[in-house]
Amino acid sequence: MIYIYLALALLISVLGALTDIKFGYVSNRHLIMALVIWIILMLIEAIFLSSPSVNILPRVLNAVLAFIAAIIFYLTDIWAPGDCKLYITVSLIFPVQAYAVQSGNIFPALNFIIYAFAAGYIALLALFIIRLAKGNAAMSDLRPKRINIISVIANLGIIALINILFELYSPEFFYSNQILCVLSAIALICMIYNKFDKFRKIIGLIGLLFLIVCSSWQNILMSLVNGLIAAFIIEFINNNANINKYREIVKDDVRPGMILSYSTILAMQKCIDPELPHITTENRRSRITERQAEAVRNWCKNAKSNVIIVEMMPFAPFIALSVLIQIIRFLILGN
Repeated sequence: MIYIYLALALLISVLGALTDIKFGYVSNRHLIMALVIWIILMLIEAIFLSSPSVNILPRVLNAVLAFIAAIIFYLTDIWAPGDCKLYITVSLIFPVQAYAVQSGNIFPALNFIIYAFAAGYIALLALFIIRLAKGNAAMSDLRPKRINIISVIANLGIIALINILFELYSPEFFYSNQILCVLSAIALICMIYNKFDKFRKIIGLIGLLFLIVCSSWQNILMSLVNGLIAAFIIEFINNNANINKYREIVKDDVRPGMILSYSTILAMQKCIDPELPHITTENRRSRITERQAEAVRNWCKNAKSNVIIVEMMPFAPFIALSVLIQIIRFLILGN
């Protein structure tokens, strides 16, 4: 039965990737159908096969943590809602035994995030190199702003503090879920990065003091190495310029869910139509509604002008790729 679950997880992730590429969204109907099939399979396995693999608690705990992670990524504008729903669905369907992780790991679906983001960054780099070769990009597009060393040290302190608290609470849990502990700290830092900057630096200082007082020199060295890498990543994410792809479209191609560019919004400022969008952040939070799309089409007709939209790279294909990687890893390593 485990292979049926793997096939179902791969199928729904591939369907989500295809609809995301073609239409720009993940179909809720596909996700619901996959969950219904999963529930039926679970009932068949529990009633007729009496299989011990139907232990629902590890799957539910894994899915709850996946839900929390997905919501954090949505609130920080890293994922679209469809990506969140696809990730949660796959995390629930994918058998816990197939993750090939330590038995004490309570969040094996974290592997999907790691594989998906690694593939996404590689794809972004490849896309940038292609654009650079075609003359559509400059090296300055990837140049980060000046990194604040004090901010990096504060991030390091928070990561060290959370690691120490996890280790004191349950050493076995900490050593089985070190990546989860570090990512929890990263999520916390990203959420308070700009809103509570002074508070973040005070907590970071407390964390460094705890690290020095409560840890051995081996743990201090390990925390410094891991924490510095994560701290610099946080600083880079919060300060690095985004690489967006712009495309000009005609009025008939304007659809709900699109993201308008700054230049298009600026050109609309003189129009008094209240339905027109008058602000954009060029990210997923600025997707236009159906009424706004209709107003933009009318504006294009009257102004005899086209629209420049911002195209975000679809993330569902990387989730599908992460599922495929995890399945291959399971088939090679086994349980």
